[in-house]
Amino acid sequence: MDTGSTLDETAHTVTRTVRVAASRDLVFEVLTQPSQIAQWFGQRADFPDGVHAGAHGTFGWVDHGDFPVRIDRYDAPTAFAFTWGTPGEPIREDNSTTATFTLEKDGEKTQLTVVESGFDTLGAAAGRRAAMEDNARGWTGELDELVAHVDGLERGTGLAPIADVESGRITRSVLVRAPQQTTWDVLTDPVAIEQWWGHPARFPGGLREGAEGTFEWTGHGLMPMRVERLDAPAVLELLWGELGEETPGDDASLVQFRLSPVGPDRTLVTVVEHGFTHLDDAGRRAAMEENVTGWTNVLNALVTYAERADA
Repeated sequence: MDTGSTLDETAHTVTRTVRVAASRDLVFEVLTQPSQIAQWFGQRADFPDGVHAGAHGTFGWVDHGDFPVRIDRYDAPTAFAFTWGTPGEPIREDNSTTATFTLEKDGEKTQLTVVESGFDTLGAAAGRRAAMEDNARGWTGELDELVAHVDGLERGTGLAPIADVESGRITRSVLVRAPQQTTWDVLTDPVAIEQWWGHPARFPGGLREGAEGTFEWTGHGLMPMRVERLDAPAVLELLWGELGEETPGDDASLVQFRLSPVGPDRTLVTVVEHGFTHLDDAGRRAAMEENVTGWTNVLNALVTYAERADA
């Protein structure tokens, strides 16, 4: 049975183990990819050069700031480790701890264990004890959220989109029961887009990096698009302009799709929309709430269409 975190005051560690009703491939993806991390561990995870051993980035919480992070180990799908420090300071031995994750097969489930160490270097005994207790509560809550997130993906609907109003970012993931290539084809073929998006998509020069086109909002007009990145069959990035513009302007949103294979016949699709920062607080919140509803409906339709295409 899964329990809360445990403290070892002799070894100066915090440990927690959970069992997740999903494959190691899926659990590792949710554990390690920034767009996934931000859906269960704080509100932001930024790694400009990607996640790999030696990479640097941040984990962010609205109420606590951005914590510097160094990836120490990345062995898919069995092990992952990072060292994280104090907001506003470089990582040092006296202000950081290391979280090490191991993933083991448990029948059709995955046993995920985290051991956080390094508390013995944080200063006075009372402070070390307080830090261990705080992080023990943290891992109990955060890993419960990871389990819930994976459960939502396995149900086929994913969880509700996450809107970070402060940064102007919306994130949502869904698990498609179709191979990565099939899912990619459905995502990028204008004929297919019209079926699951519900509105015409046109790219006269074809869908390629730098290509410009439009998505039509039937009855309202055209929204200009520009392909910023196309790395088949894994990454599509679109600059999405305002209704009625000829080309995406300064207030355009950047929409990023990431497709990750989960075994041979399933694909984890994550969309991240960045923008809205030109709006005042009330306008930003209203626009993001509208798009949260939109991404819920659109990605659900994408799942249905891709799975039927693979049937």
